Amino acid sequence: MTHEVLGHMTAAWLADIRIVSLSTVAIQTVEQSRFVAAAGTVANLIVGAASLVLLSRGAGRKSGAYFLWLFAAFNLLNCGYLLASAVLGNGDWAVVIGGLSPAWLWRGALGLAGAILYALSILWLAHSMRQLAARKVVTLSEMQRLAWLSFLAGGLILTVAAAFNPISPRLILLSGVGASFGLNWGLLLIPGLVRAHVQNKVEAVSAPMPPSLPWLGVALVFGALFVAIFGPGIRFQV
Repeated sequence: MTHEVLGHMTAAWLADIRIVSLSTVAIQTVEQSRFVAAAGTVANLIVGAASLVLLSRGAGRKSGAYFLWLFAAFNLLNCGYLLASAVLGNGDWAVVIGGLSPAWLWRGALGLAGAILYALSILWLAHSMRQLAARKVVTLSEMQRLAWLSFLAGGLILTVAAAFNPISPRLILLSGVGASFGLNWGLLLIPGLVRAHVQNKVEAVSAPMPPSLPWLGVALVFGALFVAIFGPGIRFQV
């Protein structure tokens, strides 16, 4: 929703471009716009960066702090969209560079920018995770488990929602599986980077983060609403 609503829909409103529909896989508008196409990932990067800045200032405790870190991760890793668009020749960033020549140069520059941003995002997230370990929010021993659970849960819910999309079955793979499991695989690298950097120096003495029933309840409610409402999409009168 950061990508589609805060990014694409806000940009469409600012550009006075009418929106036809909104779903988890895309917004449809009456005309294409480079500005609107770029706004989704830009919104992700702004929100992700702001979340890590808040976290660096001590925001959140235990599961709340991990939620903020995870929210930052899923937003920042969307920058992989640039590389995906360059390689596949479709998606938002293919619209951004569409018609520019020479095409090979623009696609190459887009792919390089995406790869660099993705690597920098992973390094920043790893640095932030080291801070969480130092604050004893998470332990080194549980990072791998948390990363895999978050990766699988996030990918599953977005893929299930994409299965109900009203645009095209192919978007289940591209905007469901690809935008979740594909873009967020970098999450799985972070525990190893943290462990290699700190070794055993900041292993928390406190117990691992306990399961949180309130957070689980909120996740289930919002996850169900996300799939039920935004999966099939919302149509607007044109």
